[in-house]
Amino acid sequence: VPSAEDPRIHPVVDSISAERIERDIRTLVGFGTRHTMSDTVSTTRGIGAARRWVFDEFRRISAACGNCLEVKYVSDVIKGDSTSRIRQDVNIVNVVAILRGRTDPNRYVLLSGDIDSRVSNVMNATADNPGANDNASGVAAILEAARVLSKYQPDASIVLAGLSGEEQGLYGGGILPAGAK
Repeated sequence: VPSAEDPRIHPVVDSISAERIERDIRTLVGFGTRHTMSDTVSTTRGIGAARRWVFDEFRRISAACGNCLEVKYVSDVIKGDSTSRIRQDVNIVNVVAILRGRTDPNRYVLLSGDIDSRVSNVMNATADNPGANDNASGVAAILEAARVLSKYQPDASIVLAGLSGEEQGLYGGGILPAGAK
């Protein structure tokens, strides 16, 4: 039986850097908290600083490939509800980078990670909650995928998304389709 392995995958896999992934995880952990309801103004702490850093990383990756990525924010205001994990109105902001497909640009592959994190008390927006494994590692993976895949021209479009509001009720994933095309 002939192998179904595609030899073109080897250079892609070989270019993945564990060191870059670890660096990105450490950077995200360094924001202290990335809770959906945390600080959006600080340049060093909270969900706002984290999402701006992810946006800037996507922009740097895009610049290195001749602006091959469309980088944007996709957001929506979620209304507060005293019975939910969102008690006051909040602007949920995802960070999205799209690598357009060469031959089938209307077919999409989606890779996502959650920018937000939380402590055991899901309502505590101020305590440090570094979230290295939930889910800085996922965001680091999509950044590394962007770095590696931006060197190629895929047939289908690849959407790389850093989602917010996931720990409060999967809100980022819910608003993503409207802005990911």
